[in-house]
Amino acid sequence: MFVEKMGPGMAKSATAFAGFYLNEDYEMVHGSNLGNIVVELPSKDKQVFADAPENDPGAHLEHMRKELEKFAEPGWIFRVRPEKDGPPAGKDLNIRVLGADHNSVKGLTATIMKFIKDNDKLGPHLVNLATDDGTPNRIFRFKPINERVAEYGLTPKQVASLSGSVLDGRFVGEFRLSDEDVDLRLKIDPRYLNTPEDALSVPVLEHNESPVRIGDICDVSIYMEPGQFNRFMSQRAVTITANIKPGSRLSSPLAVNMVQKFYDSVRDEYPGATVNFSGEYESTRKSYTSLIYAFITAILIIYMILATQFQSYVQPVIILSAVIFSLTGVILGTFFSQTIFTVNSFIATVGVTGVVVNDSLVLLDFMNKLYKSGMDRKTAMREGVRIRLRPILLTTLTTTLGLLPMAVGFPSYSLVWGAMASTFVTGLCTATFLTLFIIPIEWDLLMGFMEWREKRKG
Repeated sequence: MFVEKMGPGMAKSATAFAGFYLNEDYEMVHGSNLGNIVVELPSKDKQVFADAPENDPGAHLEHMRKELEKFAEPGWIFRVRPEKDGPPAGKDLNIRVLGADHNSVKGLTATIMKFIKDNDKLGPHLVNLATDDGTPNRIFRFKPINERVAEYGLTPKQVASLSGSVLDGRFVGEFRLSDEDVDLRLKIDPRYLNTPEDALSVPVLEHNESPVRIGDICDVSIYMEPGQFNRFMSQRAVTITANIKPGSRLSSPLAVNMVQKFYDSVRDEYPGATVNFSGEYESTRKSYTSLIYAFITAILIIYMILATQFQSYVQPVIILSAVIFSLTGVILGTFFSQTIFTVNSFIATVGVTGVVVNDSLVLLDFMNKLYKSGMDRKTAMREGVRIRLRPILLTTLTTTLGLLPMAVGFPSYSLVWGAMASTFVTGLCTATFLTLFIIPIEWDLLMGFMEWREKRKG
């Protein structure tokens, strides 16, 4: 009802499920106390959020969190999150506490949770902070008394089956309908089982003297325990997860570094427990590492090919210096646009490398040809830049104009592709400008040095 009253501008449809929900890793989490409501937003031209006309989805999520706080009675927890595209990557912050000592793991988890909540640089910037222990469950455990079980000619397995049947019923067969088979389960009338303790007085076996009740052959213990126990690499593990609020200046690496420093200060208090990080931070770190290796490998392969073609070990270095020019543009562009350097930005950097290397290669090769045809160095530089200026500028201009709408956010800005496009544009423009001025100077210095060395040998 609450979602329906928001109006068509805030929600297109809503679907509710009870008994389970899907987490960020697309895993189905079951529980009798769990529920899930999937809200589909209207199309962009029909959206009328609380911050209209901006209609920022991130601000809309924050507005919904505040509105749902009105329904947050004791014992109820509401979590609002957007659906993510692509493969599961976990939450923004994943802290896994693991170790062989259960008490140390439990204590370290509680200490880190308190640190995150009390830290002004972390707590206010996180949402959906929780652990994966699940909701604590009340356990009603039957333990067979072996002497009495043997006295009545039973086995512990039979006693366990009888005890389970009293509380949960017993499967006795199937009933076939026209379109499905229905399980038949024999259960005790709930009117006689107001509390679990009432099960102790249920007769399960007829005896000469008196009926044998469950309480006669079992001991009962009642206690609380976590809803689930997780293990990682055969060790007890508890994972602390949270998402970063949209628009926050906090990043996953910064949060991880703060938690790591805190853990280093308290690690001696919890022997047998340690901390590692997973989720989006781990996947991003692996992506960056992979791209760094790919970038270095590409540079080495380009150098070997150029060294073979130019029959020189130095001229390929001049061509590859354009890569540094592009990195300068990427850094300046990221700084002035105040965007985040993402994995897609790194991919754009690798792509820019190929374009700027091609521009400097064309320019250097043409100057070499003019120089070998009999021109002096200065004339070869001027003519090379003049003749190759148009194709180099056209290459840069066409690529820049093609990516410019995406970089500036026309008609709408994409957090994923906008950073990639702006990285490509700023890196390419800067590298092209510096290539036209610095590459000829580097070539002139190299040719001058080679002439001086030839004269000295002569």
